[in-house]
Amino acid sequence: MNSNIIQEHNPWWRRPEFILEDNFLAELERQKYPFYHSLYHSLPVNKDGILTLRGPRRIGKTTLLKLLIKRLLLEEKVEKENALFFPCDTISDYKDLENLLTSYLNYVRPKSQKRLFIFLDEISFVKEWQRAIKLLADSGKLKNSLVLITGSNVLDLKYSAERLPGRRGEIFPWDITFLPLTFHEFITLLKPEFLTDPLPASLALLPHFQKLFTDYLICGGFPVTINEYFAKGYISTQTYEIFLAWIEGDLHRVGKSENFTYQIMKRLFVHLTSAISFYKLSRESGIASHTTVEEYLEIFEKMFIICRLPFFSLEQKQVFFRKNSKVYFADPFIFNCLKARTEGFSQNAFAYTRDFINRADNRPSLVENTACSHLQRNFSSLYFGRAGNDKEIDFVGFKESKYSYFEIKYQEKVKAEEFSWAKKILGHSRLTVLCRKDYLKGELSLIPAEMFLGYFRTI
Repeated sequence: MNSNIIQEHNPWWRRPEFILEDNFLAELERQKYPFYHSLYHSLPVNKDGILTLRGPRRIGKTTLLKLLIKRLLLEEKVEKENALFFPCDTISDYKDLENLLTSYLNYVRPKSQKRLFIFLDEISFVKEWQRAIKLLADSGKLKNSLVLITGSNVLDLKYSAERLPGRRGEIFPWDITFLPLTFHEFITLLKPEFLTDPLPASLALLPHFQKLFTDYLICGGFPVTINEYFAKGYISTQTYEIFLAWIEGDLHRVGKSENFTYQIMKRLFVHLTSAISFYKLSRESGIASHTTVEEYLEIFEKMFIICRLPFFSLEQKQVFFRKNSKVYFADPFIFNCLKARTEGFSQNAFAYTRDFINRADNRPSLVENTACSHLQRNFSSLYFGRAGNDKEIDFVGFKESKYSYFEIKYQEKVKAEEFSWAKKILGHSRLTVLCRKDYLKGELSLIPAEMFLGYFRTI
């Protein structure tokens, strides 16, 4: 083990209080609206486990690891060298990872038999990383240890972790997701007093919810962009470029073309809220093969950039994966970064974004896009539904053997009669319509979109 490199990343080995000088924690202290993931308080410290923490870059995974180390050292009084942090972007393959961890274990175990806490950041960089963890677990070297592994590629982390059956330990769930804040979490962070009363009693606050929703559409659910926006009144061009560099860099790592990416993105923006096929995307984006387009969309999903919704037959209550699907963006700020880039406004992204969001004719599609990412978190599966050729329900959620139905009608006035056809097909299932200002509770529920999304808690 190169002790100098380890010491550089673990300064608290010299003195526990040095964790307070960590750059990530210092930045968190400077923020007006610091966000603390629930894992910070809920992570058990008295059980073994091999856990994964998944989420997009810049969401705050590294900061969360440093917060956990702070908690271990200063609150739980864990021995200082029993907490190891290492960024895996400097490790090439599982052999290097195994050597690093073996060296650490050989160094610390003669000194302490107490529980070890091993934090491995951005392990997606390490080829076949699970082989190193498996070898150490099978040899018994990870006994009395908690290993927490972060990554930005959801499927790489998921499938690799699944190759560790019977070795994940006592803590459950084994896999934790750290996603951008929902609108509900956004309000909880900025204006928690708005959520103290039941929704019907808070309808008078609708203008305030609408103003906050506009802010949310600008800065999205990333704590770093939220804090920059409310500190400065704008988001810098540099921040947009940092997020784009993450997207382009990760795509380059898996051998994907930047040009193809933006050709596909440009068409996705055109067809936002509409069903489209791989063939049509391929033809319109000038990419010869529809399978190439499909590969790119799968990677965009892995990177937490988009959400894809398959077709659901409302009459047959059946999913058809081969039919056209809908594509939405997983977070407003990622949407804004890519939209500005495809339209040639990278150097003036904030002004372009603000103008685009403030155009009234864009609001319905932006509401629908946001509703998708929020609903997807609360259901086992999410689809778009259609009956015949001309009747459609925007979202069909499936959970615990039940279907839930949601429609977006963000317009001045919504009439219940517009949905009389749905009752014949949906039966006694409730249809919730997210509208602009109407409110009606019953078999057909009309709820202002901003109020619904503000009060909607995801699980």
